[in-house]
Amino acid sequence: MGIEALLLIPFSIKLRFFNKEQKLIYIYLITSLVAGIAMYLAAKVYRNNMLVVSVSALLQFVILTFFYLEVIKSPRVRKLLQVMLAMACVVFVLDLSVWEGFLEFNSIFVSFRAFLLIVYGVIYFLQLMRDESLIEQSIFINSLPTFWFNAGIFVHSCCAFLFNLCYNFIQQGGPAEVLESMYKITASLAHFSAIIQAILFYIALLKIKGNRT
Repeated sequence: MGIEALLLIPFSIKLRFFNKEQKLIYIYLITSLVAGIAMYLAAKVYRNNMLVVSVSALLQFVILTFFYLEVIKSPRVRKLLQVMLAMACVVFVLDLSVWEGFLEFNSIFVSFRAFLLIVYGVIYFLQLMRDESLIEQSIFINSLPTFWFNAGIFVHSCCAFLFNLCYNFIQQGGPAEVLESMYKITASLAHFSAIIQAILFYIALLKIKGNRT
């Protein structure tokens, strides 16, 4: 929660310069902060915040999918993203109601979500590398705010994917010491990746100019 709260200050100051995809990242940060608060309160009051975790993951995925729909140019890929968004919603409902339930960590859905975000990130990186218009204008991809936003999402999704898979094994049961070690390692990676994401988002913010470039 603290990272998102700190990031929102400089983001809010520069909000008037944001284009649509940058505003979506701003909404993503707000959602992350609100979700963190809701998870904390649910854990304190109900001793179980898994439903809040799952709903928050879905909302963040929807926001980030719209971000990629803005930055990815290929009509075919954009249509595929829309299909994947609908499929993710179906997986969310099934995981919540049939597979794992709303009192358990919905590792199937969140793993599927993280995997899709990794794929979206790779697609956008490839788009930037092949974008002839950037080459013609002598624009370096690391000067683009979306490059850094995508890098932050990609790093965090990769580490979250490992954590989600680990949690799936934990819920299935197994040797306690092994599971505890897996959890500590992957949870540490996930928390560290959130810090890296915040740093990359801040670099992206520095790339946003007053003329909305």
